[in-house]
Amino acid sequence: MSGKTWTFLLLFLVSVGLGVGIGEWYFKLFLKAVPPVALSQFNSQAAHVVYWIYGAGVGVAMFVWALIGVAVSKLSSGSKSSERA
Repeated sequence: MSGKTWTFLLLFLVSVGLGVGIGEWYFKLFLKAVPPVALSQFNSQAAHVVYWIYGAGVGVAMFVWALIGVAVSKLSSGSKSSERA
């Protein structure tokens, strides 16, 4: 694997890790907002899984935005170098 592949793999893993962390943070906010009497063990566990999946989706979205940023950066730097020539 080339260095570029490792960079994108690392970017993907960090993005998804941050997203799952965001999902975990939202789950803790959910637990603070919902009274314990209104929350069963099943609902709590199901909500935890759903927030993790939501966080993973946020992480994938962050990865895609980062890829778009890299592509736009390469396109804009390529157009500036062609204007100089």
